[in-house]
Amino acid sequence: MDDKDSKILFFWNTLKTWFNQNHRDYPWRHTADPYYILLAEFLLQQTHVRKVEEVYYSLLNQFPTIKDLSKASESQLINLISPIGLIYRAQRIKSTANQVYFNYDGKIPDNFEDLMSLPGVGHYIANAVLCYAYHQKTVPIDTNVIRLFIRYFNLSSDKPRPRTDKVLASQIRQLYIFDFDYRTANWAILDFAGLVCTMIKPKCLDCPLNIHCAHYKKRSSSS
Repeated sequence: MDDKDSKILFFWNTLKTWFNQNHRDYPWRHTADPYYILLAEFLLQQTHVRKVEEVYYSLLNQFPTIKDLSKASESQLINLISPIGLIYRAQRIKSTANQVYFNYDGKIPDNFEDLMSLPGVGHYIANAVLCYAYHQKTVPIDTNVIRLFIRYFNLSSDKPRPRTDKVLASQIRQLYIFDFDYRTANWAILDFAGLVCTMIKPKCLDCPLNIHCAHYKKRSSSS
């Protein structure tokens, strides 16, 4: 096993152990219902995760199925979503519910192309639904994922918005080499980036990955 393989193996083994002991608990992680997953992902866009739970429950209580949601008025949705802001999501959620109900017989699509055709669904949400609802080997890549992989594996991007960098996304996906499921792997990345490898003041000294982390080595050598 060469150094690169060892570094990858250490990364995933350490993350799995860390996640088992420190994972965050959210209601949408206890379901594989595509409707529940899609709704959660809409609400989680650009929103602090802890603010989402109450709105998530409120929406599901009032609209337990995609059919119910398709019959909701936009004003109803705005009222429910307003506590977490970005109320433009109400229109997207309503339009998506209509399209799923009328064009897909009420079934959330299980393939990337059809998911991407839904209003407001981009690469991240599409891959999240495929992974968390349909157990497909996909990687939802956001700024948290990018930050952790860039720091640990010394990756880089020449794009002003790395999230749009297809080359970087491909490099990240090629590093998904482990012996457990993709749902766990993606949750572990999100939780670790949110709790340890944070954007501001990352906990590098206490990080269990720091022995092989390129970012930590650079910081240590320059201090």
